[in-house]
Amino acid sequence: MQLDFNRAPISPVTDLARRLSPAAAKPTTRRRKKEVPPHWERGYRSHYYRSERGDKLGEVRLSDRGDLPVVYHWAAGNYSGAEGSLAHARARVEETVGFGMRQMSLF
Repeated sequence: MQLDFNRAPISPVTDLARRLSPAAAKPTTRRRKKEVPPHWERGYRSHYYRSERGDKLGEVRLSDRGDLPVVYHWAAGNYSGAEGSLAHARARVEETVGFGMRQMSLF
């Protein structure tokens, strides 16, 4: 008996059949890129709230030297204000950024 190596195999298990069979088709799970939350960047007399791309979302500045009482001025979007402590000013910036920093629609 001679073997003919030029003929295609008669069996139904070819590469295409293996790829299309349900047993071989495992669902692949895609990993989502983790969303990096905004972070605070410290400065000498100011702190900036920045996004993952480095865009400035908000800031907290210390009042000028010699001004009493010492006040932290914050600004984010179209909102701004003053607070007595750095923790409270940072919280206001984070709330404003979380709120969306946009004017609500009138109608």
